[in-house]
Amino acid sequence: MKALMFNGIKALELVDVPVPGAKSDEMLIKVEACSICGSDLRIFYHGSHRIQKPTVLGHEIVGTIEFLGDNIKNKYEGLYSEGQRVGISPAVPCGRCYWCKNKLQNVCDNLKIFGYEFWGGFSQFLLIPSTAIENGCVIPVPEVLSPGEAALIEPLACVVNAQHSAGISPGDTILIIGAGVMGLLHFKLASLYGAKKLFMCDKVPERIINAKALGVENAYVNNELKYRLNKRGADLVIVAAGTKSALEDAFKYVAKRGKIVLFAGLPNAEDRPIISSNQIHYNELSILGTHGSTPEQYREALRIVSEGRLSLKDLIKEEVTLEEAISIFEQQNFLDNKPGRVVVFPNK
Repeated sequence: MKALMFNGIKALELVDVPVPGAKSDEMLIKVEACSICGSDLRIFYHGSHRIQKPTVLGHEIVGTIEFLGDNIKNKYEGLYSEGQRVGISPAVPCGRCYWCKNKLQNVCDNLKIFGYEFWGGFSQFLLIPSTAIENGCVIPVPEVLSPGEAALIEPLACVVNAQHSAGISPGDTILIIGAGVMGLLHFKLASLYGAKKLFMCDKVPERIINAKALGVENAYVNNELKYRLNKRGADLVIVAAGTKSALEDAFKYVAKRGKIVLFAGLPNAEDRPIISSNQIHYNELSILGTHGSTPEQYREALRIVSEGRLSLKDLIKEEVTLEEAISIFEQQNFLDNKPGRVVVFPNK
């Protein structure tokens, strides 16, 4: 099979490798689509301590079941079948630790993630280990969704996790920092949850133009925001851009007794930003980190989109093959110039 192999920082190559052999308690997925996440780009340019190279990246995955092990057929009779379309909730928990027992699988003490510890979706086939199946990470996806929409269920699930954790009150003023795909998903979901006073900012003018075209009325380039936001500031600030400057902006615009949600991660070399502990103390601020999602949150995201309550179609900007995907990774300013998800089709 063909796979996009990550060999180290700025080193991707298209290779031929054997199709993984699935055991009796595993399944093999033929990958239909896998979209490129900002975290994939961050790994490409900065690496990750979690990854043992060489490996295959990609965690926003949809595909069809190519092979079911006999034990899986017997244990999950009626739930899975060969040829069935499925999505992958990529954070695979152990199911045994304190966090798993309290339904917080995304912070499992023994978490393993597709595209990190397990090979990911930038390959024609993907082996699904028994732990992923046992913990509910393989989820049937209806055919009504396009491949790109199905791949974007995973990032939407992460947004579901963040907004459930933060709490969305209709009367709150909410600021989303970052007008990329994740920021736009936050806007869409917060609107669905009843938020009325929504603002968005980004340092890249092209992203603001794109956001306005997608219905974000109060979207501004960073230096314009201070003239548009009320003097009190935002009750909730969602940092959906993985830069230190975005975090600094959050502290500029958060209201007293407000909440800052750190949704986007930073490269390891940059994850020690300077923040004002006195501002947190005297203004009674709350700082909340959110990461990934649980299988149940993936299912909620899937229900929202399948029922037509939220559209993902306008966030898909390009569809490419595995070979074409290499050039996407190598364009450092690609996301600035062309906001939207790029969806990779490994079997085209």
